[in-house]
Amino acid sequence: MGLKNLIVKGRNYIADHLSKSSLEKAIKRRQIKSNQKNEKLIILGCGWGSYSFLKNLNTTKYDVVVISPRNHFLFTPLLTSSAVGTLEFRSIAEPIRTTRDINDFKYIQASVTSIDPNNNSIMVKSTFHNEKPFEMKFDKLVIGVGSRNNTFGIKGVEENANFLKELNHAREIRQKIIECFERASLPDISNEERERLLSFVIVGGGATGVEFTSELNDFFNEDLSRLFPFVPVNDVKIILLEASGKILSTFDQKLVKKALINFRKSGIDVRTHSSVKEVLKDYVVLNNGDKIPYGLLVWSTGIGQHPLVKNSSFEKDSHDRIIVDDHLRVKNYQNIFGFGDCANVETKNYPPTAQVASQSAVYLAKEFNNLEKLNPNPPKPFVFKFLGLLAYTGNKSGIMETNFFDLSGFIGFITWRSAYLTRLGSLRSKIQVPFDWTRTLIFGRDISSF
Repeated sequence: MGLKNLIVKGRNYIADHLSKSSLEKAIKRRQIKSNQKNEKLIILGCGWGSYSFLKNLNTTKYDVVVISPRNHFLFTPLLTSSAVGTLEFRSIAEPIRTTRDINDFKYIQASVTSIDPNNNSIMVKSTFHNEKPFEMKFDKLVIGVGSRNNTFGIKGVEENANFLKELNHAREIRQKIIECFERASLPDISNEERERLLSFVIVGGGATGVEFTSELNDFFNEDLSRLFPFVPVNDVKIILLEASGKILSTFDQKLVKKALINFRKSGIDVRTHSSVKEVLKDYVVLNNGDKIPYGLLVWSTGIGQHPLVKNSSFEKDSHDRIIVDDHLRVKNYQNIFGFGDCANVETKNYPPTAQVASQSAVYLAKEFNNLEKLNPNPPKPFVFKFLGLLAYTGNKSGIMETNFFDLSGFIGFITWRSAYLTRLGSLRSKIQVPFDWTRTLIFGRDISSF
């Protein structure tokens, strides 16, 4: 009993001490802000760039407002895993309000409809109603709204395909997979309809398309017979369509060949030089006239620009990305900045990846933090440091490419998981994700999570 009381007292003391410490820090921050007139800094988006920028910014120097229709940061490299139940949705999402002390910034769940750079103002529309947009002024503006799915104007894609860029997309795909198998299990289903329901088509042979194909194949091989014993695995088809001559075009050809060998062993049908002409409700039409029936179609063919960026008056490159200088300032403007998929350094052609977005955001946050310091030397320009490429290729195999060495097979898989584990946004995620991996390994994917 004495030991129990001692533990309780110790726990209460720690809790009181931490709460007092947090309160004192919050009061100190408020006092600093109240004693100085801060510039109003508005951050658009909460993806890789905006999230990293907010985490590294010294907010005592600014009145910070984050505006985004999505109220969480999403760890997109593991989104494909959540789509098939390997990971739970909550494991890869971080509420934006818990990024740092809520007193450090204000969050508004809304979309920005337009930017007026000459009057330092934006028009904002709430995600909760369709009322007239309201105006907000800024001293500095950081644009990190990311990108959208690129349909290339192909008829029927928006109406019939599933995308994989947001958490709700992964939920929809998860539900659609289960629906396909439930319907295929019905005793009165025709053979033709059953064959269509058990055909899964992925369009786009980039990293997302390949990793989703791999995760889907793992689910079929490891959990299908347990969850749906009347649907033989051999009846299921996975077809990966790529318009160009090879999948994973950013990887070295030797690694791509290893990924293809792994796919062929698994029975995955990889078709290159296969451009989609039209998408209908039950089948895909290729440019060569072939028709491919599907139960689920996942569209992952690269990025298209956000409407806010496309409709803005800023100068843009050939990919509709906002042109910024090597200090990430939007061309012709000293108080507007951009990074991530929606922007590109004028003299460079950086890839639209999480690596580039995160590194550029950390760089810009440091530049903002150093603005008031007396430094006779001009700030150094942003330089992207390539850290390597990673992709999961299924069956506990992965590939990794760096400037110094390449990895593949099981060691590539371990490296892939380890690298992403270290990049997760919070301690909670770093605990939850390994827990999910272990749960999947021992018990399989949880049918209740679909």
